[in-house]
Amino acid sequence: MNKLKSLFAIAVFLFIASFAQAQTASVPEYFHGKWNVLVKDTPNGDVTMPLRFEHKEGKLNGFYTNLETGEEQKMTSVEIKGEELTAAYSMAGYDLSLVLKKQDPDHANGKLMDMLDALGTRVKE
Repeated sequence: MNKLKSLFAIAVFLFIASFAQAQTASVPEYFHGKWNVLVKDTPNGDVTMPLRFEHKEGKLNGFYTNLETGEEQKMTSVEIKGEELTAAYSMAGYDLSLVLKKQDPDHANGKLMDMLDALGTRVKE
C-alpha cells in the first residue's frame, strides 16, 4: 500500500512539474553553478550526485551527471521559490524529485523523494 501511495505521489508530482515553468530573471543566483549533493541511506549506500544549475535564455536549467555513464544530462524541471530549489529528473529508470533549501553561502540541505536526506555543497572552481 505504501508503494502504491509513493507511486501515486510521484505521478502527481511529475504531472504538476510538467506544467510548471522555470522562473525568469528574478531568480536568485544562489543555486547557480556546480553542486555535489550527498544523498544518505539509499539502497546503494550514500551517493554523491554532481549537479549544475544555470540561467540561460530566460530559463533556469538543471543538469545532473549520470552516475552510470558519467555523462551530464538535463533535468526535467527546475524551479526556485525563495530560498528553495525543486528539481525533477530521471535516473537509473526512476523519476526523482529533489528539494534543496539554502543553509549558508556554500551549503544546502533537503530531501530526495521527500524521504532521503540530501546535503548539497557548492563546488568552488
